[in-house]
Parts: sequence; structure tokens; C-alpha cells
Amino acid sequence: MIILLYGPDEYRRLQKKNEIIAEFRKKRSGLGIGFFDLGEKESFSGFQDFIKNRSMFETQKLAVLSNVFSAQGGSASGGEFSEKTLSEELKWTTKQAEVTILVSEKNKTSENLNFLGRKSVHPHTKRVGMGTGIKTQEFAYLTGAKWEAFVSEFAKENGAALQPAALKFLAEVYQNDTWGLVTEIQKIAMLLRKNIELKDLEKLGLEVSPNFFGLLGGLKSYELDKRLAALEKLFLLNEPMPKIFNMIAYQIPDKLPQLAKYDILVKSGKLDYEEVLVDLVI
Repeated sequence: MIILLYGPDEYRRLQKKNEIIAEFRKKRSGLGIGFFDLGEKESFSGFQDFIKNRSMFETQKLAVLSNVFSAQGGSASGGEFSEKTLSEELKWTTKQAEVTILVSEKNKTSENLNFLGRKSVHPHTKRVGMGTGIKTQEFAYLTGAKWEAFVSEFAKENGAALQPAALKFLAEVYQNDTWGLVTEIQKIAMLLRKNIELKDLEKLGLEVSPNFFGLLGGLKSYELDKRLAALEKLFLLNEPMPKIFNMIAYQIPDKLPQLAKYDILVKSGKLDYEEVLVDLVI
């Protein structure tokens, strides 16, 4: 059978991968497990030998594959296989109860391997058993209440209790960055007292990344200092100046005639976008 773990949340995906490997090792005393990076030369032939050869001491086998969708038998692997060949081998394993293939990749599939995405397992399944067929589990980034629950639980596991304001702050700072969150909480648990408040996090210099569209809205403030502050933060984001200019045109349609004149001046080389944006804000 094949177990496919996929999605951008690499931390949670890796945790599940390690959980499956640990479960197999516990049951099989560490026998019958192989790791194959298909981006490396001769790895594919080693994988073929591993799944086809039988041993009385290895009644069950677990092959852990990496670079399944990215290597594609290219120069890194010496061109020793094609996606079609890999597809045939993987399809064969779906019918073998004694062979399990474990794949963990950011992307779900590629053209010749799209059969991998046809089956799914409930995201809260704790144990992925051996058998035949295909099981997939997605690890998208958590959001909302689920993300905050994850942040809170991980903090508790590391001996830190986050007060509500601190919890929401960390959840916002590290949204879509589970690895960053995990590293930060482990550091906080070692450095700070166990009952973490928002002021403790602020002392560490943590801050929420500026929101691009929120800053654009700040350019429409009636107060000059707020408009200038929003523009300065936009510059610090290193967003392309033409992008900021065009988004302002979209957000402030009543200034389109003025913006059109500025656009002509920029394209003729008489002004640059930074000068135009400052002039608009003032």
C-alpha cells in the first residue's frame, strides 16, 4: 500500500511521518525499513531491489521515499528512471499487503502520479495501518480556532502557559509558519517564566508582520503622520513600487486622473515611483 502525506505544513507533516516510522519499527524491531531519496543516483534501483526481494526475517517492508514528485529521474538521479516507470512500481505496491510506501511531499502529485491523490484518510486518524490501496492525508496550514488550539497545546507540552492575549499574538505572528512557532515557543519556555503574558513577548521584540492591504488602507487616513507611517512600512516590505502605485489607483478611484498624470511623468523619466508616492501621501 501507499501512504501519501502532503501539504505546506512541513512540521506537522514530518511529525506524522516520524510517527508512522516509529510505529513500524516498534512492531518489526527495526527490520524491513528502507529510506530512498529519488533525487540521488542509483537510489531508484535500490528502491526496486528493496521492495521486490523477499526475506524470511522481513515479512513486512516500509520504504520511505523523498523527492518523488521533484526528481523525475533527472540529472540528480543519473536519469535512471522515468515518472512512468516510477508510477508502474508504485501501482504495483498498492496491491502488496506486505509492502508499504511512505511518501511525504509539499505538493500532492504530478501528471504521471495523479493516481496517488484518489483516496483519503480522515485528518484526525492517529494510526495509519498496513494493508493495500492508497491513503492520503493533507497537512494544510491550520487557521482560526484550530491554529490557536495548536499553539496553546504545543506551549503546554513545553511547560509554558500562554495568557489569551499572548496566545493570539503568537498565533498571528507565526500564522503559516509552524516551524517558526515551534522554535519560538521552545525558546520562550526556556527563557521566560511559565505563565506567559503579552508584555513578555513584546520584550523579546516579536511583532506581527505588516499587512500589505491594511497599510494601503492607512494611506487614506485623514492624519498626515499616519499616512506617512503607513507609506514607510510599505517601503520596508520591499514590495515593487509599481505594484504599490497600481494598488493605490485601485483603492482610491477618485484620484485616477491625478494618478494618470503621475504615470506619464514616471514613464517619461521625469519622476520615479517613490517621489510620486510621497507626493500623493502629502
